[in-house]
Amino acid sequence: MEKRKTDLKTFLARVKQLRGFGDMDAYKAATDFKKLSDYEADESISKLIKDFSNLSTYDKAKQALIDKIESELKNNKDKL
Repeated sequence: MEKRKTDLKTFLARVKQLRGFGDMDAYKAATDFKKLSDYEADESISKLIKDFSNLSTYDKAKQALIDKIESELKNNKDKL
């Protein structure tokens, strides 16, 4: 489980480094989160991708993804 915790922390750092609207890594980050998360629904990932593709909602999507990762780390720290 330590590997999963490390993976989530590494992934969080990667998301925080996204450069801004148009950064294609944002789309990959959204789909990669589904692989790392135990519970993330396809609709939630689709919404993140949609928000990443809009200049006015990009920052909101990035912060939402950061919040989800931090929540995953916090909620599962006993399991990790």
